Amino acid sequence: MKYLMQNKPQPPTLKAQIKLHKPGNPIRPVINNINAPKYKILKHLIEIINRHIHPSNQYNVKKFEILAHYLTKLKINENHRIMTYDMDLYVNIPIQKTLTITKSMLIKENSIQITKQIINLLEIILKQDYFSFQNNIYQPEKEFQ
Repeated sequence: MKYLMQNKPQPPTLKAQIKLHKPGNPIRPVINNINAPKYKILKHLIEIINRHIHPSNQYNVKKFEILAHYLTKLKINENHRIMTYDMDLYVNIPIQKTLTITKSMLIKENSIQITKQIINLLEIILKQDYFSFQNNIYQPEKEFQ
């Protein structure tokens, strides 16, 4: 398990992506977690989740441009869902909703014990959000209820 430890951990840094598709071009805060203590553990957990969740009718894309292309071709209705495994990028992911959805997807095909273990680890990782910005450390305010 030594490969899950970060060699030179550093606080994640906050960056901003401009939402060019929205009026006024607001920003989306994005965290760069690649050197964060939790990064390797989260990536490993995502691999585990991928082995235990098998959504029907799925598209797997690794680049935003490909996703944008697919989305323009799809007929989307209220029953469709988009799922991202980039949980480490975004400051404002609703933790409880993420846990609830992930749990409901896991329990369909897995034991209660496996589901509990994955959800417990995911909750620990998601609640450990913090980032640095202009040499200060911040922790986003989130609802943990």
